[in-house]
Amino acid sequence: MNPGSKPDGIWRTPDAYPFHLPLVPHYSHLDTERHVNNVAVQSFHLEARTRLLMDTLDRPVWYSDDVLLRPRRTLTQFLGETHYPHPVTATAAVLGADADRVHLRTALFQHGDCVGVQDCLLGAWQGDRWVALPDDVSRALGERPLEAVWPAETALDAGAFTGYPLQVPLSARYVDLDPDRGLSELALARYAEQARAGSLTELRQPELGLLVARIDLSFGRWDLGMGDEVRLATGLGRVGNTSFVLSGGIAVDGEAVAAAESVMVLLDRRSHRPTPVAPYADAMATLRIG
Repeated sequence: MNPGSKPDGIWRTPDAYPFHLPLVPHYSHLDTERHVNNVAVQSFHLEARTRLLMDTLDRPVWYSDDVLLRPRRTLTQFLGETHYPHPVTATAAVLGADADRVHLRTALFQHGDCVGVQDCLLGAWQGDRWVALPDDVSRALGERPLEAVWPAETALDAGAFTGYPLQVPLSARYVDLDPDRGLSELALARYAEQARAGSLTELRQPELGLLVARIDLSFGRWDLGMGDEVRLATGLGRVGNTSFVLSGGIAVDGEAVAAAESVMVLLDRRSHRPTPVAPYADAMATLRIG
């Protein structure tokens, strides 16, 4: 299974993953659709990844005063809804590595079903740039070649973000910082969520629901803290029969920090089944990129 493709049978079973971690959803994880919010789901993947690294590496993982182990990219697929308060089993595996990157896969299981999979391309960040993985990390994780074929990546360019039709300023908060005093992975995921939510007002109708099927996040830098202004840029990309793609960018003080591509599915609330996007295309036209 390459990132972006639907998981096949083996990757939908807990036995495919050597690392297992029990987790419990919290009431605070629920969203307005009354299931576990997409960012909370991403936090489960992050916890599984972090704990796998803590079990595998000798160096500190959840904090560092030198080299940070941070995602260069995460691709999260939501295969089912995650519900409160039922326990979740988070699993993780190392799929390959080279001198600069490690491919990690995590999966979540609830009631025996695989409800989500995340592929993470992990790198090493030092100062103001990506660097080669530390030798001890390469030795511990680099036994298999990096073979996966990833989908084309959204350009990380603050200048390009200015061409997106919706531009929204946002103030970063102290709570958005991680233990290394930079904007956290989940804060950036939350910013991407805010960009999506702020662009879909025309679709907020009693008979319609929206689900996120896939979120592709590319991370450009990890050396910026709260900054004076966060700017969210959003535009409508591909439109399918019952789904559409929102592209977004996150800039801090004019510097591109992350880019997101989110596949959204439109639902009929009565049947809880996908419903055609076409009747709402005109209402969404102002969001189109280009």
